[in-house]
Amino acid sequence: QIIRPEVSRTFHIGNIHGASEGENNGILNKIELEENNVRWEDQDLSYLDPSLFAQNYWNRVSRAKLVKTVIEAKSYVAHSDVRLVYSNFEVFRQLASEFDIMQDEKAGVPRTGYEGIVEIRYGRGNFFIFLTSPYVTGIDKPAHFGVKAWMEYSKESLMEELGIVNIPIDDRPPLDWWA
Repeated sequence: QIIRPEVSRTFHIGNIHGASEGENNGILNKIELEENNVRWEDQDLSYLDPSLFAQNYWNRVSRAKLVKTVIEAKSYVAHSDVRLVYSNFEVFRQLASEFDIMQDEKAGVPRTGYEGIVEIRYGRGNFFIFLTSPYVTGIDKPAHFGVKAWMEYSKESLMEELGIVNIPIDDRPPLDWWA
């Protein structure tokens, strides 16, 4: 099992000598690391049990306020978690650009995503902006969520399962996310 870090591993080991050769340094260099030492042996980490973590994370994401524009997301996140839905990777890239986060995908999943969900801590509050694919539609957690079920999918079948449309760039309609 894994623990999802708050800071991407590329911040530590891939920022200069990794395969990207520092292409994301502009984003990664903005991260401020905690300076206080944490005694992890004294902490209750039971919330990291994979099934408990997946359920709690799903609850938070699925209950986030659904908004339609970046302006709404930036406004509402001061008071609550919010969610923007991307239907294809061109939309995801535009949203990622607006929030100054990594825009690429690997094997059909956004680079910084967990189960197709990218969380953004925007501002100084305790709330997130979640960028989600269309499969996050209700309160009930899908059976596959948090159990590494995606490993058996091809990129194309994963995108189809998540409801992400792969449209050739010349056929994409113009987007008005920032209205």
